[in-house]
Amino acid sequence: MRLLRPALPALLLAAACAHVESPPGGPEDAEPPRLLATRPDTMARLQSYQGPVVFVFSEGISEQNVEQAVTVSPRTSAVDVDKSGDEIRVSLRRGWERGRVYQVNVAAQVRDLFGNVIAEPIRLVFSTGPEIPNTRATGVVVQRTTGQPLVGGRVEATLLPDSLVYTVITDSAGGFELRQVPEGEYRLRAYSDVNRNLELEEFEPRDTATVRVSVAAPPPRRLLAVLLPDSTPPRAGTATAVDEWVEVRFDDYLDPGQPLSPSQVTLTGPAGPVQVAEVRVGRPPALDRDTAERDTAAAARPDTAPAARDTARRDT
Repeated sequence: MRLLRPALPALLLAAACAHVESPPGGPEDAEPPRLLATRPDTMARLQSYQGPVVFVFSEGISEQNVEQAVTVSPRTSAVDVDKSGDEIRVSLRRGWERGRVYQVNVAAQVRDLFGNVIAEPIRLVFSTGPEIPNTRATGVVVQRTTGQPLVGGRVEATLLPDSLVYTVITDSAGGFELRQVPEGEYRLRAYSDVNRNLELEEFEPRDTATVRVSVAAPPPRRLLAVLLPDSTPPRAGTATAVDEWVEVRFDDYLDPGQPLSPSQVTLTGPAGPVQVAEVRVGRPPALDRDTAERDTAAAARPDTAPAARDTARRDT
């Protein structure tokens, strides 16, 4: 037994001197993925194109939200999106048709394995025959009941009469831009894709408009205000006197853009009918003035400025 005693310390010493590897994964990555290459090149004019459109990034891409981030215009057949390592591959099930100008857009929601989102949207344009036109049409989409921009909404521009559909996504200000699309008359349809299935459903707010696109004269900026379809009319609830105004509240939102006339309203007081001078949708001007005066006075005091800003935001 004495001969075996030195062996144990020797084994422990050898284990202590062994090389210890770093934990797997390495340091956390804080840099967003960068686009290194595409296939084909953007603005390429080809006679035909086979295979997927490929986006190659500087690192591995997460599968989260990849399919929802990619749009193809025009949609000549169903779109397939495949993520493989550091690449995103986009295909049409019936292939890329000849004689088209295609646009493949990748929204700024694609991220790497550490959650870093790409810095800006990616747009690739290529032709399978015709010259790529230098056309442009812009617009903005808002929520009709609040006036706030619709962020991440879908705008579908259908070329009449051949029904080619070009799709763009609204930005952080609700804006959208159609570029390098064929000249002609388009029917615009904007909607909030609530369930992210890339199709308009009955329960999703929407609006439509038309625009004529030409190289010679860019069309004026279009405004679309989405609203959920409603088959029931609004019903009046309470009525309150505010200075020289009578505020009537309804059980549903009212269209702020509808034309209103005093002849549409009958007001009766203690002495009989009262002449109505103006009818409007929104808060009475007296309340707006009082709120503005309070906010201005509060903003002048540093200790109450944040509260004033919060009040203004709520009132808006």
